[in-house]
Amino acid sequence: MNDVVFQADKENAPALKIKSGDTVVFECKDAFNQVIQKPEDLPIDFDMEHINPATGPVYVEGAEPGDTLEVHILNIDVAKQGSCCIIPNFGFLAPEYPEPWTRIIPIEDGYAIFSEKVKIPIDPFPGTLIVAPTEVKHDHGTLIPKEYGGNMDSRACTAGTKVYLPIFVEGALFAVGDVHAVQGDGEVCGTAVEIDADVTIKLIVNKEKKIDRPHYETDDYYMTTAWAETTDEACKIALRDMIDWIVQEKGLSREEAYALCSCVVDMRISQLVDITPGVRAVLPKSIFVD
Repeated sequence: MNDVVFQADKENAPALKIKSGDTVVFECKDAFNQVIQKPEDLPIDFDMEHINPATGPVYVEGAEPGDTLEVHILNIDVAKQGSCCIIPNFGFLAPEYPEPWTRIIPIEDGYAIFSEKVKIPIDPFPGTLIVAPTEVKHDHGTLIPKEYGGNMDSRACTAGTKVYLPIFVEGALFAVGDVHAVQGDGEVCGTAVEIDADVTIKLIVNKEKKIDRPHYETDDYYMTTAWAETTDEACKIALRDMIDWIVQEKGLSREEAYALCSCVVDMRISQLVDITPGVRAVLPKSIFVD
């Protein structure tokens, strides 16, 4: 499917209706909505209401408020070319880089060719995974991460990861986009290797799992994630969520869970450049004796 939305909204008409457990191939446009195609295309004069398109929404039968949507990312096929840009007045060091800049980046044999001297193994992931909220202000469309997902820009969300999203409206109304061929934790200049891609996802309604914000899981790790006005506050929220998960799922006391987090949990920055910086708490599952 290739229908897109630019706002997270419960009034968006479903582009597709599926059953829980069905698999969908999402044809995702890059975050620039395919405006940047050659070096001369600069990241200025964007139509800000039509960037960061999210393919969807998909209505999942049986999804109800209070449930959790399991987003199983099965495969990501990226296009042959992406781009990385410096956008004026945006980025972690924005005042030091006031001029627009564009680099077109070919993808060859699993590498992003940044320059003649630099090639980077790709590790693609969708930056935006989103469900419809009960209410939303459209100041930032799909660009700002919230409890319902959004532009999380977490490189943990690659093929093989399960992303858990709390469901707020009937059918969930899931959408996905903003694929990066590769990104460093932090996404410090404000863009990564932005690229078109086909993302294959299985969607499952989980009526037992209850979460307040997105969680991630791989074969090896369980992760909680959060955003706030500061990275310190985001870390506190993600840490509290991890403590809650350990207590609920593993039966430890809150004191044990807090101390365990100090021993084994890594606090990692996902992105530093949105209005609300994002972090994730990463717990190795191998420590638990089942």
